[in-house]
Amino acid sequence: MEDLKEIMLTNEKLFSKYACKSEKGIKLYQEEPDIRPIFFRDIDKIIHSQSYSRYIDKTQVYSFVKNDHITHRVLHVQLVSKVARTIGRALRLNEDLIEAIALGHDVGHSPFGHAGEKYLDNIAQKENIGYFCHNAQSVRMLQDVDNLNITLQTLDRNTCT
Repeated sequence: MEDLKEIMLTNEKLFSKYACKSEKGIKLYQEEPDIRPIFFRDIDKIIHSQSYSRYIDKTQVYSFVKNDHITHRVLHVQLVSKVARTIGRALRLNEDLIEAIALGHDVGHSPFGHAGEKYLDNIAQKENIGYFCHNAQSVRMLQDVDNLNITLQTLDRNTCT
């Protein structure tokens, strides 16, 4: 199993010095290691989560005109992932980490997208209970609601040193 894991991590030797390598992945709870690099496991956890599966029926943009080209959120997330991975590949960054971030970036969105987020944020501030931010809500959904034990790098996007 160690030989297979080494083969999977070989391409990381070609990463830019700015890339976050799998060995730097930090989890809150230790897990039984397997052949998948740590950020690849994050991808698998996200795409099999309840939060991700709830993307299916949500639209990305609402329109009051007849439009059969309304984008669903799951398609938006896949397109974000594709563009981000293409840029990451050109910069020789860790595509597994990039994909995990892209796939989980919207799971905390409220109904009605950014307009719904503003509405909930206004209510939260008016009631003195803090703020509503879909980015923070995404972390809450993945960690607390789905209980996925995602790496801190995927959750925070700024923790690789």
